Amino acid sequence: MKRIWRRRVFVVCLLVAVIWWHNYIPDATVLSFRIGQSFEEVAKNSTYPVLERSNRPADDPGRNRFGVTWVTKPAVIIHFNDPRHGFKLPPTKFAALSYQDNRAVTLATSPMLEKLSFDEAVVVLEDLQNQFKSGGWILFETDGSTWFDFTPEGKKRLFAHLLERDMRTLSLYVPKKYGMTFRIWCAHGCARGKPPYLFMIDVGVGTDTYTWEPGEPKFWDKPSPATPAASSPAPDRPLRSHRSRTNSVK
Repeated sequence: MKRIWRRRVFVVCLLVAVIWWHNYIPDATVLSFRIGQSFEEVAKNSTYPVLERSNRPADDPGRNRFGVTWVTKPAVIIHFNDPRHGFKLPPTKFAALSYQDNRAVTLATSPMLEKLSFDEAVVVLEDLQNQFKSGGWILFETDGSTWFDFTPEGKKRLFAHLLERDMRTLSLYVPKKYGMTFRIWCAHGCARGKPPYLFMIDVGVGTDTYTWEPGEPKFWDKPSPATPAASSPAPDRPLRSHRSRTNSVK
């Protein structure tokens, strides 16, 4: 009974902490960007030392001006600064923001500092899902994506699913603009069936590959079209994504 009580108190404290970092981030190191922004804009808008922690696109000897901004130490908050579809992620010690043609094109991150128990991870997962929903991100339902269910029964089903299949992934998008891979996966214990079971969350952001057609100009090259309603059908072209454990927080 004492163990259950302590766990509940810890989860409540974690929830308070999540609300705190989301609404009040004093003197935090922030990597602020959105897809399509130039490297120089990202550096200007961020308190994270982008210039010192990047392979700069301007230094790329090729014509495509590739580059990467690396986050490898705690604690950095990722701010996706789109005025309509933006969000803030919890502090992390891993992220890779890549550039092509001097513009931000993909982000890969695990928005957490350590592997977490299921109860702890679900608190973070629910906060992120609420942000994405309120920011107008849409499920790509053609690949079977459905929102995480955070009812007591839904959490039990998710836990059982992760123990059996290791991972659950959602595909989200903003038509003609952004695409996202949003997942939770078992990082320790599940394969052997031996607790403690520890979990991680991954967020990957790039351009929309669901409604954007090859050959179309990127949205930053022309006035962005109006975002279709959430009920608008999307072609059956799932986002290419995979989980790379080697890039996750250890």
